[in-house]
Amino acid sequence: MRLNNKFWLFAIVCMGFTTSVAVTLAVLFWHQVEPVEQALLIRLIKEQFWYFFSTAVFLLAAFGFTLDWFFRFYILPLNQLIEETQVMNSVNPAHRLKIDGSHDVKRLAELINSCGDRYEAARHRLDRSIESAKAKTEAEKNILATILAELTQGVLICDPKGRIMLYNRQAQRVLDRGAQEDETAGIDEYGHVPEGFVGLHRSVYSLISKDLIEHALKDIRRKRAEQHPDVSACFVMVNHQQRQLRVETLPILDEDHQFAGFVLIFLDITNHLEHSGRLNHNLKTITKTLRSSVAAISSAAELMVQFPDMGDDQKQGFLDIIAQETQTLSRMLRTGLMETTTYSLTRWPLSPILLTDFITMLQNEVPDAADLQVEMAEVDVRCMIRVDTYSLTLAMAFVLQRLKTVGQKRLNCLRVAAPGNLVQMDLMWEGDPIPIETLRQWNDQQLTRAETTYPLTLKEVLDHHHAEIWPHADKQDPRLAGLRLFIPMVRSEGKPEDARQVTLLPKGRPEFYDFDLFSQVGQAPELEKRLLGELVFTVFDTETTGLDPRGGDEIISIGAVRIVNGRLLHTEKIDQLIDPRRPVPAESTKYHGIDAQMLAGKPTIDKVLPFFHRFAQNTVLVGHNVAFDLRMLQMKEKSTGIRFSNPVLDTMHLAAMVHPAHHDHSLDTIAGRLGVVLTKRHDALGDAIATGEIFLKLIPLLNAKGIYTLKEALIASQRTYYARLKY
Repeated sequence: MRLNNKFWLFAIVCMGFTTSVAVTLAVLFWHQVEPVEQALLIRLIKEQFWYFFSTAVFLLAAFGFTLDWFFRFYILPLNQLIEETQVMNSVNPAHRLKIDGSHDVKRLAELINSCGDRYEAARHRLDRSIESAKAKTEAEKNILATILAELTQGVLICDPKGRIMLYNRQAQRVLDRGAQEDETAGIDEYGHVPEGFVGLHRSVYSLISKDLIEHALKDIRRKRAEQHPDVSACFVMVNHQQRQLRVETLPILDEDHQFAGFVLIFLDITNHLEHSGRLNHNLKTITKTLRSSVAAISSAAELMVQFPDMGDDQKQGFLDIIAQETQTLSRMLRTGLMETTTYSLTRWPLSPILLTDFITMLQNEVPDAADLQVEMAEVDVRCMIRVDTYSLTLAMAFVLQRLKTVGQKRLNCLRVAAPGNLVQMDLMWEGDPIPIETLRQWNDQQLTRAETTYPLTLKEVLDHHHAEIWPHADKQDPRLAGLRLFIPMVRSEGKPEDARQVTLLPKGRPEFYDFDLFSQVGQAPELEKRLLGELVFTVFDTETTGLDPRGGDEIISIGAVRIVNGRLLHTEKIDQLIDPRRPVPAESTKYHGIDAQMLAGKPTIDKVLPFFHRFAQNTVLVGHNVAFDLRMLQMKEKSTGIRFSNPVLDTMHLAAMVHPAHHDHSLDTIAGRLGVVLTKRHDALGDAIATGEIFLKLIPLLNAKGIYTLKEALIASQRTYYARLKY
């Protein structure tokens, strides 16, 4: 209930109580006088009725005007004084009181303003001292932040649950499906909607397969348990632009050496792999040409030596052959080999692993290999192979699944040998061998496992490992057949020069970034019990063709920005114009400045809403007078199938709750009261940013009134007058 209504209710109760007391005293007095005196009083009242009535009305009016004067010059100014002093004391120290009240109230306001001036002057002196002391630290911080942002490699830092704590521009460029050149998420000219976002507190698993990361982390845990000098793990992924990325995974440990998160480092190896493929093709072509030319020269020379008395014409013919082939070899040296040397052969991210460890991993990861009997023949326990464990394990699982379902083969055992510099693994069964044509078909198929599809074929994975697979028949037992896999063997290595060490978090957080989110809890089911400062918010605003959602008005612009860990993230935003497929009234254009020409060719609402829905997923929506915006969104539920079920907070309701003595809670007024500068008014993104800054300033004011959680804020909002507004 408004303060004005409360006061007049109190005044009515007071006047009613006073009237009741007067009536009671009159009744008691009436019963104490004699009948003759009663008759005399009745006659007196009748004769002087209008005099008594006028006196009573005058007294009641005087009493009412006195209460109204007292309310307007003492009660209301005092409440405004309290509210505005709280603003000065918390979110806007530059605010000054302008109270219209009694002389005493004005003197008190002047005294508070004077104290505010002295406090602000002292605060400025203290800030200057702190800024001077932190100048060197800030310079170092900016250097580190700039270096991180401009690294040619993409970097993501995640907490143990896979939520992104830090990212740089390069990671956003190669991973974010919504990233554009202007660093604003949006929809492309063909209306394609991005499916994943790089952003603080978002899940990395919406960008990278969870299987890939979990496999890398499992490999890291194994290396740590074995005290391996290199604790990194690598895998390869294909992004939304069909670029192949080499991803290096590193663990982050806290001061107690407990797992506190992981780092992902991305390197685009597409061009290097293409160069490597061309190099392999050129080498094969050169080898073929070299063999042919050498064979021709050798044959011609042998014939000339064998028949020294041959005719001049024959001898000249052989000399021409030698000259021609020599020219071919010379041309090959000038072009083919010189061009080949310019290619940079980038090695596929392969890591050395003991052969026995790989077989154990294979049995643990692949159900079809769990029960295989392993036979080791003259294999040194120190024998190592260099592999990408995830892709090669997936390749083995693919082969085993094809043998079981397509070839109808029941495997008996896995034989492992190490002849020469190769590791030989035989998958054996009783029956006929697999036809070479079938194996070639498998080589050209993409690897699949359960519901996971790897972007490479079996042959591509084997080629990257310099491995080969062939049908095999057992010479000792004709009943047995199998597939033989050859993998190059590597010798035991010392500590590599580029070995990655464990990243330890210091007891104090790093200077170049705020890592407080490492200790935050996840989005638990008890969302309403979470503190406001712990939640992730999407602050948004819309611009429309008009103010009648039911009358056919459409959304023509959506602006949104995220709040994470109490910070407004200006780089994670949406600023999207929308084609409403209807004219934009001139009255509306005067308000927001958007005309039909600006909207021509822009995506329609059925393209934008899914995009915005994913952007706001798992967050609390915040807006100013947000009931109108939500109604506009709800009008599109039937046509788009998109429904926003997020919890919602309205800054207009919250401001009315923390400042009940003020009657104006428009965006401009609240911004002026809290010291928020409005830069782009009646622009969807500009208003969303202003609303976000206002919301952050309201949080400490809510805390001062005992409102800390989302549920408490929702309940308090429902009690305000503005909660009754309907659209």
